[in-house]
Amino acid sequence: MNRQILGVVIGVVGILLWFMPLVSWQQEFMGVYQNLYQTGYHIGGIAYLQLLSMFAYSFFSWFRLNPLRIISSTLSLLICLLFLFQVLSNAGWGLIGLIIISIAGIVLALRDNKIMKDNLKNEK
Repeated sequence: MNRQILGVVIGVVGILLWFMPLVSWQQEFMGVYQNLYQTGYHIGGIAYLQLLSMFAYSFFSWFRLNPLRIISSTLSLLICLLFLFQVLSNAGWGLIGLIIISIAGIVLALRDNKIMKDNLKNEK
């Protein structure tokens, strides 16, 4: 698969995971246990920056701006890790997925950057 398209797919999956449960816990109310979930749009604030960084990753991968891809995916990973350290055992599967996608985005961007630098060296 073309690396541009793979980068866009990683960004789109990151955007979709933002709408999935980032935090989940069980709470008792009047003798009934309820499962509660919080997604990215429930959290707000810095979660919107995480959504924007995944959109930027898609944009930068389409135009092959690898250093900016590395920065945006690292920002996304740092925000996800901040959420993970805040919720610890209550982390939802959406947050775990975002961490995995962010790490995959960093690895893909670093590989593409290395390939691009090697191609520029070989041309000279």
